[in-house]
Amino acid sequence: MSARQPDRVVLRIPQAAVTATEGIIVEWVAAEGQSVAEGQVLYRLETEKVEIDVESPAAGVFHPTGAVGETYPVGEEVGFIEAV
Repeated sequence: MSARQPDRVVLRIPQAAVTATEGIIVEWVAAEGQSVAEGQVLYRLETEKVEIDVESPAAGVFHPTGAVGETYPVGEEVGFIEAV
């Protein structure tokens, strides 16, 4: 899920399953400051039932703000894509 702001797209923890209320960032696949394409995998998210790859909703420069190994509620901001 994402929310558009004038020059960036906010990355939020998605609802990976119907009953999921939180997720753990397992790995950042993309690096801080890396140029990414829409649809490119940014990170892996684990819930109590599944592990999913979360893709970029837009092209731009990736800036993670969440931490690997931390648990975040669905909807929590964990990074953003800066428009180029």
